[in-house]
Parts: sequence; structure tokens; C-alpha cells
Amino acid sequence: MATVKTNFLLGMVFIFCSFLGESRSFEDPHRSLLVDGGPAIFNVKTFGALADDQTDNVLAFRAAWMEACKNITTPATLLFPEGIFRTSQTMFAGPCTSPSPITVQVIGTLKATTDLSEYVSPDWITFFDVDNLVLKGSGVFDGQGAISWPLNDCKQNKGKCASLPDSFKFDKINNSVVSDITSLNSMGFHYHVHRCTNVSFTNLTITAPGNSPNTDGMHISSSSLISVTDSVIGTGDDCISIGHTTSNITITGITCGPGHGISIGSLGKRKEEKTVDGVFVKNCSFTNTTNGARIKTWLGIEPAEAKNIIYENLIMNAVRNPIVIDQSYGKQDRVASTSVWKISNVHFRNISGTSVSNIAVSLQCSTRNPCENIEVADVDLSYVGGSRDTTFTSDCANAKAIFGGKLNPPACILE
Repeated sequence: MATVKTNFLLGMVFIFCSFLGESRSFEDPHRSLLVDGGPAIFNVKTFGALADDQTDNVLAFRAAWMEACKNITTPATLLFPEGIFRTSQTMFAGPCTSPSPITVQVIGTLKATTDLSEYVSPDWITFFDVDNLVLKGSGVFDGQGAISWPLNDCKQNKGKCASLPDSFKFDKINNSVVSDITSLNSMGFHYHVHRCTNVSFTNLTITAPGNSPNTDGMHISSSSLISVTDSVIGTGDDCISIGHTTSNITITGITCGPGHGISIGSLGKRKEEKTVDGVFVKNCSFTNTTNGARIKTWLGIEPAEAKNIIYENLIMNAVRNPIVIDQSYGKQDRVASTSVWKISNVHFRNISGTSVSNIAVSLQCSTRNPCENIEVADVDLSYVGGSRDTTFTSDCANAKAIFGGKLNPPACILE
């Protein structure tokens, strides 16, 4: 009998120790959780992150990312679970050794710290030098911009000012996908896409008040093969702006408003800016925006081009300037442009809706480099401004334009 009791007790001790060992292994903060042979999950909470809306979790986020990025056995997922996580300036840097893709899944909310002295560069969340990144989830990135917007003094200092931090910077990100994320009240730009190739952004929600300064929904520069699709963007600046040295940009299914429209530019402010070649904007709507389809250049320092651009199948709802080319951007008074930038092969097609300005089509090109091969076709807009007696018209200068199809307002009288 004693032997039976002894064997029973030894068996219970063995089972207890085995269970305890398994529990310790599961809770080890430097251990990933494998699910049915799938990706390794790196939950930021197991690295010390606290969802208390107070603690700065930057160190926990960096530690979790490092483990995920350097995982060499299976594809890795960095997980931000439910809860509100505060963080100061954070960089998720590669290159990564984990098998592709490396996934960042956001379910909870990330909130920016609001002490600007903590930001050594104008970025909050940076993804740098990563190939095959997937950023996805129903989560929210809250830049808490309302606290910082009064400090934006760029207009008063004519551009000689420190930019507020952008919520996201994607720098040297290639062959990647960003989907379903919400960006709320960025301090500066919501997204800044720079030196990237073959990146798809889809089903995004980007939100800031119409009077928030410089809160572009997305600014794209020095990048190629970028697509932005099926997203709702309302900001205090351009819904999307395409900057210099870009090619093959596709923008479709965007609901824009409030904001300043979908813009090529501004271009030519700095010497290093190079040509924009190939921008396709299709099936987008604009509501209560200051602009719709816009191309804007400064007078410029070095010659370059904006070419092969299509704006097609657009709906304007009470837009102030539905179709605009402005080559005197940055000038207080309207003057004849002498821009060194050349604009050519631009098509505005099948654009309908309403304009709150009596000049719904404005093509103001350079006297030095007149715009060439500008098509305006099947533009059917109606004037809903304050004065019924105002003539509804198009206005062109230095633009070699071809008008066709149904036209309201009427075509420019070209010289």
C-alpha cells in the first residue's frame, strides 16, 4: 500500500512539474507562439508593453520588433492586441532575416506622446529598409495632433520652420502591403512614402479636421509602383499629394473630403527634385474640397517634367476648384508663370458634379514652358456658387489644350 501511495505521489509531482514547465515556456517573454505550423506570433505585451494609455511603450515595441525581424525559422507576426498603447518616436528597421512576409497586425490603438522635445526627427512611426512587409488590422494610430497644431508656424515663417512629426514614414519599403489601418489626427502628414517600390495601400481610413494644418493624407516622393485604393481620406491638406521623382502611381476608389484634393506637387521647390512620370487617378469622389484634380509647380530651380498623367471618372461635390494646373504655386498674387518645369500629356476625362467657383477649369501654365497635349474631355460640371449671374467658364494661359465631348463649362478660347 505504501508503495502504491509513493508511486501515486511521484506521478502527481511529475505531472505538476511538467505543467509548470509548459506554463513557464508559454509565458517566456522571449519566446514566440507557434500556431498550427503558422507564423511565429510576437505579442508586444509579452515584451512588457502596457495597454494603460499612460506608459511609454517604445522600448517594449522595439524589443518585440527585433525578435520578430531576426526570427529565422518561420514567418513572423508582430502583434498589437486590444488596448490603448502609448509610444514616443519609434522605428521598425530592417533588413529582416525572418522568412517573408513579416507581418505587423494592429488590433488595438497606438497613441503618440505629445511632448515634441522627444522627437529627434519629424516622424512618429517609421518603417525603414524592410522587404515584404504586411501592415494590417482594424487598429488605430492616433497622432493626437490637436495638441500640436497650434505650434505649426510654417505659414507665418514662409516655409522656414520645423515640420511637425508625420504619423507614418515608409522609407525604403519594397514589395509590401498596408491595409485596413486607421490614422487619426496626425501632427503632420498621416503617411509619408519615400524611396519605396511596389507598395500597395488599400482600405485605409485617414481622418483629421478640415482646418488642421499640413495633415496631408499621404505624400509620395522618390518612389515608384505605388497604389492607393478604396480608401476614405479627410484632412486639412491634400488627400493625396504626389511629389517629385515618382513614377507609375495608381490612385483609385478614393473618397476625398475635407481636404485640398488629389495633387501632383507641389514640384520644383528644391534643386534635387526630378521628373514625375505616370500618375493614374480614377473613380474618385471629392466633397467640399478646395481642389479636385490639381497639378502645382513652383517657378522652379532645376528643369524637370510632370508628364503622362490621367485624371478620369471623377465626381465633384461642391468643390471650389475642380480642375487646376497652377505653375505659379507659392505666389501671393496671380502672375504669369515662368516655371522651368514642363507639364505634358495630361488628360482630364469624364469629370462631373458641382463647382462653387465660376472658374471650374483653370489651366495656368508657364510662359517659358507652355503645357503641351492637355486633354479636357467630357467635363460636365454645374455652378453652385453664391451668384447666379456669374459666368461659368474655363480659363487657360500658355496651355496647348484639346477640348472634346460634352463640356460644361465651355472650352477655353485658345490663342
